[in-house]
Amino acid sequence: MARLRTVAVVLVVALAAFYLGSLVEFQYGGYAPDWVKTVLLYRPPTRDLDLQGLEEVFQTIQQHYLNPNADGHKLTEGAASGMVGALNDPFSRYLTPEEYALNQTFLQGSFGGIGASVLEKGTVLQVDSILPGTPAQRAGLQVGDIITTVDGQSTEGWTADQAVARIRGKVDTHVVLGIDRNGQPLTLDLVRKVITVASVAAHVFDNQVLYIRIFDFGDRTSAEFDTALRDNLKGPVNRVLLDLRDNPGGFVDAANDVLSEFIRSGTTTILVQRGAKEEVRTVSGQGRAFDARLVVLVNENTASASEITAGAIKDHSRGVLVGTKTFGKGSVQQDFLVRDGDLHLTIAHWLTPNRHSIEKNGIVPDDEVKLANTTDEYAIDRAPNDFSKDTQLAEGLKVLER
Repeated sequence: MARLRTVAVVLVVALAAFYLGSLVEFQYGGYAPDWVKTVLLYRPPTRDLDLQGLEEVFQTIQQHYLNPNADGHKLTEGAASGMVGALNDPFSRYLTPEEYALNQTFLQGSFGGIGASVLEKGTVLQVDSILPGTPAQRAGLQVGDIITTVDGQSTEGWTADQAVARIRGKVDTHVVLGIDRNGQPLTLDLVRKVITVASVAAHVFDNQVLYIRIFDFGDRTSAEFDTALRDNLKGPVNRVLLDLRDNPGGFVDAANDVLSEFIRSGTTTILVQRGAKEEVRTVSGQGRAFDARLVVLVNENTASASEITAGAIKDHSRGVLVGTKTFGKGSVQQDFLVRDGDLHLTIAHWLTPNRHSIEKNGIVPDDEVKLANTTDEYAIDRAPNDFSKDTQLAEGLKVLER
């Protein structure tokens, strides 16, 4: 009898769990902790996703499409991409395994590529910089070259990101670029190699000002930034000019670590998640530059994690922002691995310490200064690294002297 009672109790608990699981699924499922979902047999709701409709589309393609034997795997990737695209969120996207790997290696600071950066100039894609000792330099690629084709495909209508995704790839594989150099068509066959790019570069001006440029907030940014401060911020060097121009962002944690070098205590950013749940990020309390005078350079391409950095410095009145209004990306994305691909989804919006949202508005600098031409911007990673025409940098140095 005792054994029967035990079985009965187990059945009752199981039925109750099933019932509660259904209740949680439709009412609170998306917000419940993982252990609750497990205990209550939580199943993510399908809502009104028409799986039968997708299957009918696939079957119709298989039966009637001009070219038989359509690749089901590619069609699945296309459906996933289209589903995420229907969210109308420019920062959420479906990534193939190859695209995800390229994205991760970029933030890790090394990837298979040619060693050249590309920017959108009007309707064309132009080579912006070339790293020394890379396939791009050895093949004779030059700054200012217009990339017209990649592996025979026209780049017309491509973004810089799309071009980069096609040019990067597995190490020791070939990529063929069609080039327009001052009206002369050229073809360059390059072999991809491992490209290692530091996320931080530093230089000391006049033995007083430490200029530090952060190119992105990746895996190595925190350590590289701390090293730059340790090695250079000493003796008469007691001022910092932090350059976040053209920095597309990266990891929130890396931005938090950089802010911790300058701000003794307090909030760095507030992440507002699904259901209005807030996660407050704070500084670590340990830094090397608490007493250093600080100026931060920003421009219209300063985005995401770099805006978190600039916004916190402004709200804490820790430094002066010089340049032009920032991009205005006030959201945070997270990667979710699904089958063979990756969902890069917006999971939160972020606010500055004073609870300002910069989404689509950007951050207005304290001292607005424009560049006459984008090519006038000081490029510490290039040679020659002339800064005579960089009016934003010059203004930053003047502010530090006041």
